[in-house]
Amino acid sequence: MGKKLVVLGCGNVGSDVARYLAAEGAAEEILVADYNLDAAEALAKEIGAKAVKFNATDPESVRETISGADVVFNGVGPFHRFALPIIEQAIAAGVHYVDINDDFDVAMALVSTDKYDQAAKEAGVTVLFGAGSTPGLTNILARWGADQLDKAEAVHVSWGCSFAPAMSSAVIDHLFHCLTGDVPQFIDGKHVDIPAWSGERIIELQPPFGTYTYSFSGHAESVTLPKYLPGLRHATTRSTFFQEEGNELYKKLIALGLADTEVIPKLGISPRTFLAHYMSTPAAAEALAVDYGTDTLGAVFRVDVEGELNGCRTQIIYEIHIVDFGKDPTSTCAANAVLDILSGKVTQAGVYAPEAIIDPEPFVTKVMSKLGANLHRKMVQLDTIKA
Repeated sequence: MGKKLVVLGCGNVGSDVARYLAAEGAAEEILVADYNLDAAEALAKEIGAKAVKFNATDPESVRETISGADVVFNGVGPFHRFALPIIEQAIAAGVHYVDINDDFDVAMALVSTDKYDQAAKEAGVTVLFGAGSTPGLTNILARWGADQLDKAEAVHVSWGCSFAPAMSSAVIDHLFHCLTGDVPQFIDGKHVDIPAWSGERIIELQPPFGTYTYSFSGHAESVTLPKYLPGLRHATTRSTFFQEEGNELYKKLIALGLADTEVIPKLGISPRTFLAHYMSTPAAAEALAVDYGTDTLGAVFRVDVEGELNGCRTQIIYEIHIVDFGKDPTSTCAANAVLDILSGKVTQAGVYAPEAIIDPEPFVTKVMSKLGANLHRKMVQLDTIKA
């Protein structure tokens, strides 16, 4: 019997994942689902799939939509609102699950207890969360680097991109979520909550990108890496916009309270919800545009893995460059994670982040080829570790 795949959410990432997997012939039947039935039907017509309307806030709607599938890909964000309820329905329905969750609190809920892991194991279900670019590809690079060391002690993830005001409301909501208040980092062997925008570090990237100031942000890597890479003493996540105007804009909006999530009674909406929707409009894109000058446009995902190799303190640095915002790394990584489950490369039941169950070298090699992106790798011996 042929495989059945369900894609939840027909936004940018969900649509690209569906297109990729349809082109790969990944499943005999593909069902695309969205609250906006017109969007789902348009995508289904484009790729030769079926379409259905579903409501991510209604457990029965989710359960009915994914029932009978082999794998469900969840592209419905923001994930701090939708990931856990949909994961619960996938486990209950016995359907393997993949998402691109990048919210630290969801990751913490999934790995801090064995509740979800035990339920997934009992159901024979693989739950693979955070399988995008960051987290996702960054986690897999961390695993790759750690596997090359005798002992891995620290992983520092740094993600940055050109400031692009015209993003989806879910992405903007996520950015406020990870840049507001205290965020978790793993330092000296324990998780600590540290103010976002603190912990500044100046990082010189490989050409054609430059030197930028990164600061702490809340992402899933600092939550999951210590669990799946035993022996780590530090796991941190920093981020930046390459144009400083973008960083200053977000800082000012947060300082003004416009990232708050409490609903204003007379308006029936929170400042963050309003702002996320406004900032996703063409009018906002025009009003918030910055001068890129001669800057190279794109994104860079950098992972520094530090530890011991042959008695020497060693640092392995990976950088993935996406120049001019070419092919989307998030959807490409997610689609290949789905393929790993559909093809039987990944069979472990339970709840996992990518670094726990994906074989790094073949996965990264394939993704880089599909993206046409550059992977820079450098190994540096820093000093001799004293006994």
